[in-house]
Amino acid sequence: MTLVEAAEFLFVSRAHVKKLVESGRLIEVMPRNACRTPDIDVASGEMYKAELDTVRGAYLDSQTEDDDPMVH
Repeated sequence: MTLVEAAEFLFVSRAHVKKLVESGRLIEVMPRNACRTPDIDVASGEMYKAELDTVRGAYLDSQTEDDDPMVH
């Protein structure tokens, strides 16, 4: 998937996708495309999204009404 597609799929910025590639969290498909922008391995994008979903789910599950910041 392209850098833009990866950003939309993960609901993050293109800059964040670039950082994820640089850190090795997402795998870049080589060689780069004709525009010289990275293409992202679909499987690595799906794995990263699954990790995010797990973390988000755990956070939401840990929240109770007692944690409501609007209640004083």
